[in-house]
Amino acid sequence: MRKYLTIILLALALPLGAQPLDSAKTARLDGLMTQYFTLLAGEPAAVQGAEMDGLISSCRDSLLRQYVALRIYGHYIGSKVMGDEAVAIGIFDRWFAPGKVRFKTEIDRMNAQVFADFNRSSLIGMRAPELVLQDINGLPVDPTAASKGRYAVLYFYDTDCSSCRIESARLREFVSSNTYPIDIYAIYTGSDEAAWARYRALNLPGGVTHLWDPGLASDFPRKYGVIQTPRMFLVAPDGTVAGRGLDTGALKILLDKAFAPEETYAYGSAASRALFDALFAEEDGSADAVDRVAGYVASTTLEKGDTLDYRHLCGDLLYYLSTAEGPGMKEGTRRFIRERILPGGMDPEVAALGGLLDDLLSKTPAGEKLPALTLHGTFHARRFLCGRKAREGAWRIDRLRKPALLVFYAPGCSRCEELLARVGTMEEAALLVDMDALFSDHPDEANAALGAFDLTVLPFVVRVDRKGVVLEKYLRVSDL
Repeated sequence: MRKYLTIILLALALPLGAQPLDSAKTARLDGLMTQYFTLLAGEPAAVQGAEMDGLISSCRDSLLRQYVALRIYGHYIGSKVMGDEAVAIGIFDRWFAPGKVRFKTEIDRMNAQVFADFNRSSLIGMRAPELVLQDINGLPVDPTAASKGRYAVLYFYDTDCSSCRIESARLREFVSSNTYPIDIYAIYTGSDEAAWARYRALNLPGGVTHLWDPGLASDFPRKYGVIQTPRMFLVAPDGTVAGRGLDTGALKILLDKAFAPEETYAYGSAASRALFDALFAEEDGSADAVDRVAGYVASTTLEKGDTLDYRHLCGDLLYYLSTAEGPGMKEGTRRFIRERILPGGMDPEVAALGGLLDDLLSKTPAGEKLPALTLHGTFHARRFLCGRKAREGAWRIDRLRKPALLVFYAPGCSRCEELLARVGTMEEAALLVDMDALFSDHPDEANAALGAFDLTVLPFVVRVDRKGVVLEKYLRVSDL
């Protein structure tokens, strides 16, 4: 859904690989990556992992690759957001474990290996590992199976742990003041039976099931990453891990959400996409078409007093428009964002996406002159009696002196190849800019182009007049 963000960040980061890494460059990259992490927050771990893999893969220079990989690993391993550890483990497995990228020290690598081995079995969404323990009568109990169909809390503690005594008191208060239909398993991680009995009587609430495994036959330290205590998990009714690394406060938040009557709204669903596919099927792809669809959304929701559905449908429409193509749809998207999204009232996720898209769509608008940039590329133009000629060189894009197309592309892109073939048959002049070559050979020019144009998706085509004034942008093959 936010794949275009990777393209922005990669484009800005890649030129660093062609030069020695210094504090100024890394500080700039760190700032961009921090923004990127923020925008990706809340996406599923699999989505974030794929984004990070793409970012690391794009780094051609080994020092840059190591810097970026360590920055990503450090962010996710140190994150307080539940579930982010899965991204860190994935990065370790795919990049550090096979030696594609190295840690700075062997101790760092060993620590990462231990963390991965002791946590990979109990990540969010995975089936909770089997855990056959003993109750106070010596009978076997597997809490992950015994609570099938109900939420189960696995609370690992030790009698000598001061933090456990605090958490046990919080858990006791929680049990006394809440009536959730859940099962709580208090699991002693030590082997002193007398100390266990005293602790149960003094510190833990009634109504919980007490378990232990003095011989560690269940391998619970590795299965659940119980390297230290306290350690708390929430297992969902379907047997999957719904929460990990919890304290009692976080447990209550998860249970409040689990038993809430209404789930959080998910933007960009298949159903909403089908709705807008149908609405735009009868439209002409103009900016006014976007206005009409936005007006329909308002008339069926906001004008009838339904502000919640209005907010949700506006968010869905924004996600739909984020992938729309063509000059009219892009201009309509920009107007929609400024009229409906940015004034306020939208969910933070929608407002953040709207702000980002507005910034991109506002670059080098129609009616304004191109910036005074010099870019290396190939200029195609028809010359008198000589036919169409192609000349390599560096060109001031605002001084092409004739109506022309400015085409940014990447080799190997099928849509780029289709567009280049079309440009080759046209009478209109065209300056073709290979972004891969620009990143490699002229990184300063590449950065300047990224600052001036929305190059999140290639090819990107601008039509200008002889004075360098932008007439249209986001042109497709069908628009030429």
